[in-house]
Amino acid sequence: MKKNMYYAVYDISGNNTRTRAVQALKDVGFVRIQKSVFCGSLSSQQKKDLIENLKRITGENESVYLILACQKCFGKVTIIGHGFDKEYVANDLESMVL
Repeated sequence: MKKNMYYAVYDISGNNTRTRAVQALKDVGFVRIQKSVFCGSLSSQQKKDLIENLKRITGENESVYLILACQKCFGKVTIIGHGFDKEYVANDLESMVL
């Protein structure tokens, strides 16, 4: 199954709505890289499902962007400062949940 990398960027004012949106992103395997920025990989069906879920959660008064980032481009991200683990986020490293 082919998956594409996405950035999820949001501007959500309500705490409850924001918490539910963050959980929806985490549920599909996205990783937080900034307070309102996540990234992860999705199949086309996962993307459709996530969009529908986020629409239900946020309504029309909040903003969520899913930005496609091809694997080649994602590997060229320039990080200034502490940054994040690009290999982990790009699923190049295996993780274990206990």
